[in-house]
Amino acid sequence: MIYNAKGGDAPRLAGAVNEQLKFESASSCVNPHEQSPPPTPPHIRKWRKSNFAEPGKRCIHPGMQDDFSDGVDPNVIYGNGTSAESDHVEDVWKNPEGDTVFQQTKNQVLERSFKSVAKEPLGISYNRGHKMPSVITSDPLYRHGIKSQKGKTAQEVLEMGDLSPEEVVREAIYVKSHGSYPPGVQKKRNYTWNVDPKTATFGDKGKDIALGGMSQAVYDVLHGIGDSSAAYKTVTSKKYDDFQSMKDLLGRARNLGHGLDLPKDHVFGVAAVRRGKNEWDARNCVEGGYSLDEQAPDDDLGTTKTPGFRNATTETRRFGTPSVRSDIPKYARRSVADNQNYGDDDNAQFLLHPSQFAALGVEDEEFIKPRSKSYIKSLFLDTGYGLTEEEFDKCYASICDNNGEVGVDKFRHAYNSLVVG
Repeated sequence: MIYNAKGGDAPRLAGAVNEQLKFESASSCVNPHEQSPPPTPPHIRKWRKSNFAEPGKRCIHPGMQDDFSDGVDPNVIYGNGTSAESDHVEDVWKNPEGDTVFQQTKNQVLERSFKSVAKEPLGISYNRGHKMPSVITSDPLYRHGIKSQKGKTAQEVLEMGDLSPEEVVREAIYVKSHGSYPPGVQKKRNYTWNVDPKTATFGDKGKDIALGGMSQAVYDVLHGIGDSSAAYKTVTSKKYDDFQSMKDLLGRARNLGHGLDLPKDHVFGVAAVRRGKNEWDARNCVEGGYSLDEQAPDDDLGTTKTPGFRNATTETRRFGTPSVRSDIPKYARRSVADNQNYGDDDNAQFLLHPSQFAALGVEDEEFIKPRSKSYIKSLFLDTGYGLTEEEFDKCYASICDNNGEVGVDKFRHAYNSLVVG
């Protein structure tokens, strides 16, 4: 039963409002943010990371939350809240000396009684009360310690000079026992040679020396000079050539490495056998073989086939408003809110290929717009044209209209033909 305001019973009417569906009204559907969203169900919320985002909350695996049946609340938060008397984050990060000069001076007066401030002032070394001798206090440039004697330079340390006889004997013993030679020293195997290995060179000398000390004969062989075949101009590894042959080449079948030595015009597969003259092959299936009449669009293309919905009558007119309103006059002063196209807007060709000076805010119409004689004269004189009064009057009188005006582009062509040409 539903009770009224006076306590009486009211019968349940068919048109009464259902309290369970009060959030499904038209206002709630149009403005869904006015109502708080429903909470996440517990069996889904335990799998979300936001379930453990609160500070002090115990992290329990979602698969174990349902196992706490002994009265332990898995959502309990440990720790105590911050009391009002304790320091807050703002107090901790605040500058202890104060933000103003008065606060800093007041803080120095309060800290004057501290022993550490008296013995170790800020910016001054700690004074332990030692009395230094007069030889130290009288000389401001006095330095403690003993001056070091000048020894070897860094170059002498890195680049060792001649070895002493003892060091030579010690180096020979180390080479014999470990077989380790110093950097840049030729390895000796104690061979008995008839030549001096320090100065002798092996091999035959070429007819002349080419790049980088390499003989000209070796250079010619490596670069294929004198070889009739142009395929072996550069000596490379066979692995590199095999790798290049396995790559994809444009317009050619990929080499799969089967080792088949086939000609370049070889075609795989078996030619199709036509069973009739008009039988379609793969090309006809892909491209089609329709006639021009079959490729033409349907007569009712763009119109509905449902009777009563066709936008056509027996009269010579169409319903609706055209998007380009060339049938109405354009306002003398157009509003910025007027987005109507009156037939004078730029087309797609102008948007893709703008005029030469469009970036400077100058359109092509400005060059053909009629201008007065004084305007044309001042414009060409300011742009560097050395026009005399006679040349300007002669050129202007030959092209001006009945109103005595002429465009910039027209005057430029006339000037080039009459004066320059």
